[in-house]
Amino acid sequence: MRGEKRFRSFSCPFCGRPLEGPRRLQMRFGFTFGGYCPCGAVFVYDKTGRLLGEAFTDALALLYGEDYEAAYSAQEGADYEEEVLIWSSSYRGYLSGPLPLERGEKFLFLRKKG
Repeated sequence: MRGEKRFRSFSCPFCGRPLEGPRRLQMRFGFTFGGYCPCGAVFVYDKTGRLLGEAFTDALALLYGEDYEAAYSAQEGADYEEEVLIWSSSYRGYLSGPLPLERGEKFLFLRKKG
C-alpha cells in the first residue's frame, strides 16, 4: 500500500528507534498496556485489534500526562500525530500506514507536534 512503512522489529514509527514491548501502566482511572519512546511518542497496545477507540483514549491521556481537558481539546494533525502499527504474520514484522481494517494486534502511537 502507498504510504506504508515496514519494521522488522518493534520500533517507533516516528523516529525508528527499537522499543521494548508494552508494559502495564497505572493510570488515574485504571491501567493500560503501553509505553513511551525517547522521541516523545506514547503507545498503547490493543491485543484484539478491535478496541482502538479505548486505546486512543488511553494514548491521549498518556500523551497529555492525564490532563484530560488538554487531551480532549487536542486536535489530530494540529496538535499531535497518529500512527498505528499492525503485526503482520505474513510479513513477520510490523506495518504502519493506512491499514485500519487489517486484523490482528495493534499498537496506537501518538506524538505531540512542535
